[in-house]
Amino acid sequence: MLVRSRSAARLLAPVVACAALALLASVAPAQAPVTALAEQPRVLLAFLPAPPVPPTDADEDPGPAFRWTLDALDAQPLLALGLSSATQGTYDREQAFLDITQGTRVSLKSYRPTTPPPLALRPVPGGTGRLAGWPAVRARADRAPAELRPGLLAQSVPGGAGYAGIAGRPQGAAIVAADRSGRLAELSLGAPGDVVDRARRLLARRSLVVAGLPAGTAGRAALDLLVARHRPGELLIVMQAPPGGTDAQLLPVGTLGLGGTPAGRLTSQTTHTDGVVAGIDIAPTVLRHLGLAEPGAVKGRPITAGPGRDAAQLRTLTERLRVVLPRRLPALWTLVGTWVALLLAAMLAADRRGMRWGLRVGPLAVMWLPSVLLLTAALAPGRTAELLLASTLALALGALTDRVAGWPRAPTIPAFAGLAAYALDLAFGSPLIIRSLLGPNPLFGARFYGIGNELEATLAALLLIAVGTLLYGRGRSRGAVAAFAGGGVALALVVGAGRLGADVGGVITIGAGAAVAAALMLPGGLTRRAAVLVIAAPIAGLALLAVVDLATGGDSHFTRTVLRADGSGDLWDVVSRRYELAGRQAIRGFMPAVTVIALLGIAVAIRRRERLLEPVRGDPAWRALLGGLVAAGIAGALFNDSGPVLLLFEAFFAGSAVLYLRGDPRLAEDAPSGR
Repeated sequence: MLVRSRSAARLLAPVVACAALALLASVAPAQAPVTALAEQPRVLLAFLPAPPVPPTDADEDPGPAFRWTLDALDAQPLLALGLSSATQGTYDREQAFLDITQGTRVSLKSYRPTTPPPLALRPVPGGTGRLAGWPAVRARADRAPAELRPGLLAQSVPGGAGYAGIAGRPQGAAIVAADRSGRLAELSLGAPGDVVDRARRLLARRSLVVAGLPAGTAGRAALDLLVARHRPGELLIVMQAPPGGTDAQLLPVGTLGLGGTPAGRLTSQTTHTDGVVAGIDIAPTVLRHLGLAEPGAVKGRPITAGPGRDAAQLRTLTERLRVVLPRRLPALWTLVGTWVALLLAAMLAADRRGMRWGLRVGPLAVMWLPSVLLLTAALAPGRTAELLLASTLALALGALTDRVAGWPRAPTIPAFAGLAAYALDLAFGSPLIIRSLLGPNPLFGARFYGIGNELEATLAALLLIAVGTLLYGRGRSRGAVAAFAGGGVALALVVGAGRLGADVGGVITIGAGAAVAAALMLPGGLTRRAAVLVIAAPIAGLALLAVVDLATGGDSHFTRTVLRADGSGDLWDVVSRRYELAGRQAIRGFMPAVTVIALLGIAVAIRRRERLLEPVRGDPAWRALLGGLVAAGIAGALFNDSGPVLLLFEAFFAGSAVLYLRGDPRLAEDAPSGR
């Protein structure tokens, strides 16, 4: 039997070997797709809620929830860190999630209604889910003056997105996993302790998975697991879950597997600011990692990681940005109040001479204030210290300038100093401008770098004052025309270029002001041809800006929304949105009354222009700079989304210039009655 068995084994061995080879050959092709599937890129987007904490009343304090989340992310040394702007303008929690899904955003004021309708996650048999109320979300987006497509992110991912959440908890993060119909491709709700396991099981079947993590200690434990179980080819994005409330938010965010500098500092072409990205940048980041094309409706830009990971710096930046808006008007009123007190003290000490001195120093301080605010931005002092330092230093510089330069050319110095300081900071990426009380505020998500509307009006005024006072006493000439026109072109390029100021509205404001001032300096006076050129100047400025932006790859808001608009409908959306926001600004609070006062003041100044210019004997250069200020204010109000705010700024600088003229030291000696 044994011999027979061995003989049978010898006979069967070749058969078994052939069968084994055939089996291996049949199995090998089936395993190849599995291996390829495992190597396909994946994205896990997790939202980490902070534990419930009491709010703080301090303006500069970002709150304990922010600090807790940033500390939790910072404790993971493999994560690249940054801050994400949640929404544009006013803040809403659900809108922050919706903006992530659509990859673009507009101010909540552009929506009807302004806040999103309530959404509720409903499980569907078969392991999927849907968001009840989604049709109202889409209808609201369709009414807004922009191409807004809630759910576009998940819709762009083949097979849709999965969502892992915690049963019985708010499911706001599920919004990010919804497609255009409000449907979730796969849904897993369960206990807090296994949310990471459930998310990773979904990740084995889905290219994109969204996870709502638990809060507090359980959330940090879940974050530890997410980092520990990260695999090559995966992109992990962990962001603070947008909290409730109405305060503008910068949300801590960390990434792993993004590429670039490992454990670095996040940024994007949307913000051009180290450490800051926007919520709308998540969609293009996810799609790029998955190798998918970005839909044209996506306006965000992929997030990148660079060197310089520093959680303390991110916290300091947030604290500074929170005080920019609350301190802006108090800084101006502190300067005005201190100036009035100084003027009264000077009148007590030196009567008429002291009054004329005070009338010169105050306006010069106003012109020094923009430069001083860059200094306080670098120092980042407390509220009281900043307000007092800004006012006293500006007045001290005003007094020194008056003594050194003399009337009426002294404004040339602070005006040119301000222009040079801001141009230099823009060349370095506007690190001080965004921290300045005059700069744009990334906290509100409308502009992250470059020039905001308030600074746009300020720089236009400084240019006109600088050139006008420099040309005092030289009369009308072609050289004077060239000075105003050339200065306008140079400043418009600095303010409008995508790699510098990125403020297209500033090109119109500056172009109008410089063109009117140049026309008023023509030797033959204002002609019909000159009037046509004045009207055409802002348009020519926009055309030049387009050429510069396209040639330099500025990738600014102007480039993305205007030069690369898909059609006339997109352009109309941009125009209508700007005028809608401008109209809302015009009727807000005391703005209607203040605007009427400014317009009446301009009308009186035009009617009494000879008397106002009497100290300089009607000098053409001073006439041109005041006329340019009025033109810049009107153009800015008509073509910017801040509306009459720009008119008020220009009127304020024009009023300061007139007061400076009335500070003529000659009027202190035997001044006739009535002056």
